[in-house]
Amino acid sequence: MDISSKQMLDKIEELVLKAKQVNSEDKVQGYVIAIKALCEVMVDEKAGNISIPKPITMTQSVMPATSNVEPVKMDEANGESLFDF
Repeated sequence: MDISSKQMLDKIEELVLKAKQVNSEDKVQGYVIAIKALCEVMVDEKAGNISIPKPITMTQSVMPATSNVEPVKMDEANGESLFDF
């Protein structure tokens, strides 16, 4: 079902008139959000690039296992412990 730009603009105009008649800021905000949504639909339709955002995928960096690493040997060290001086 194609909706013409005129129909969209008429609906936006109707929402603007309703927004002007209400006394509550919350209700005005609701109409503004609806108007914004209609405007975005019109812009996306004209651009021809209506797209669904892709989900963000998280990747984990893998640290290589260091099980094959031998301790460093130093001539001036007294033993294998960190506390051997």
